[in-house]
Amino acid sequence: MTKLPVNCLFDKTITGCGGTELALTNGKHTIIAMPFVNLVDNKVNQEHHRDKALGVFQGVTNNEIEEYINSHKLWKIATTYDSLPRVVETIKSMGIDAYNEIFLLVDE
Repeated sequence: MTKLPVNCLFDKTITGCGGTELALTNGKHTIIAMPFVNLVDNKVNQEHHRDKALGVFQGVTNNEIEEYINSHKLWKIATTYDSLPRVVETIKSMGIDAYNEIFLLVDE
């Protein structure tokens, strides 16, 4: 697989790939919601995602989110479930239609 399907659940053992990795490498603005800070930190600090993806959790400011969006052509934001509403509100405050312009992947 090279594209994530939309509006569905899929079993990565059958597809042979992980949805998070596809979400981080696709050509769409993407937010990936994850349950734990460790998962977010692990993904955004992998060598091939470092400096391309932003991890958002407690302690990351709205200003840092805005700076990331303004400095990157393609947005890859990994966030905890708890920080997802803040990420969306920050994006909306920038005049961006977060619900129509950004792909959302909810990771387990």
